[in-house]
Amino acid sequence: MPASTVTSAQRSRNDMVQVFRALAVIAVVMIHTTPLGEYQAFCRPFINFSVGMFIFLSGYLTKTENDNWSAFYRKRIVRVLIPYVIWTVLYTLDSRQLGDLLTNLLNAKACYHLYYIFVYIQFVLLTPLLGRLAKSRYQFLGWLVTPVSFIIFKYYWLLTGQTLNPTVALIWSDACLGWFTFYYLGLILGNRIIEKSYSLKTLSLLYILSIVLQTAEGYGWLMLGEMNCGTQLKLTSLLTSVLFMLIAYEILKSGRYDIKNKFLCMLGEYSFGIYLCHLMIMHNLILHVPAYNSIPYPITSVIVLLLSFGCCYIGNKVCGERVSRWLGLK
Repeated sequence: MPASTVTSAQRSRNDMVQVFRALAVIAVVMIHTTPLGEYQAFCRPFINFSVGMFIFLSGYLTKTENDNWSAFYRKRIVRVLIPYVIWTVLYTLDSRQLGDLLTNLLNAKACYHLYYIFVYIQFVLLTPLLGRLAKSRYQFLGWLVTPVSFIIFKYYWLLTGQTLNPTVALIWSDACLGWFTFYYLGLILGNRIIEKSYSLKTLSLLYILSIVLQTAEGYGWLMLGEMNCGTQLKLTSLLTSVLFMLIAYEILKSGRYDIKNKFLCMLGEYSFGIYLCHLMIMHNLILHVPAYNSIPYPITSVIVLLLSFGCCYIGNKVCGERVSRWLGLK
């Protein structure tokens, strides 16, 4: 195949990856602007694939074989660690709790979404072991990690009405267990450890069914008094997200991309920056722009998304490519 054809095909595939990143970051912003209560039960099932999709794509684009793991670690971890430190400082300053800076750096508590950078780093460090597990006779153990973790750390405590032990809660809040399936699935499919074709029609029908199940479960949690009933850490959320990722996998594998919406590709390119800055923008809108608090959902999501994108786009133009990567803007 001519080199130009390969380059064109690769470029199209990269565009499609950016589209899925764009969809994921749109869903992230929508999640963080979703009101509590019934909105969580009925709106969140459609957008709970968000963080899982980012993690899945990271696994999908990662090779399980590497001649220089130390270089792999340096490249992947430094790429997110510098922005993590910078945004931890910024969020700590924004909260006017500078005395908590060291604690925030160590436990990713400056703002709750920074925890996912810790999750990503854990998966980077575990990649060689996960690759071996995926290729071994014990591959099935990897599929058990997330659902079993949900049962132990979420369902037991919710159904018994007990409070999670502080030590257990700390382990759960900083560990990657609840997101394990997504990275593992990405590694296995991206490295063709399992090669199967799935009917998009069948996957779509199952996806719709899983949305119904997730809504029912979320409403059940709400009836138990759990206002954050739309959480992504539910068994039905896991099912819906996996089905969404299998649909994405089939689209990526097909090679039939014709990306007409360049704005979606741009959102994907700036998705890391949007992810990092959107909560600071949202919090300041709530505190300092009274009119924002009277705007209905999901218009609030659109406002926060566009302002976040604008900040990242302008910041990239002003700071240049290298500094923007340090800041995590792109």
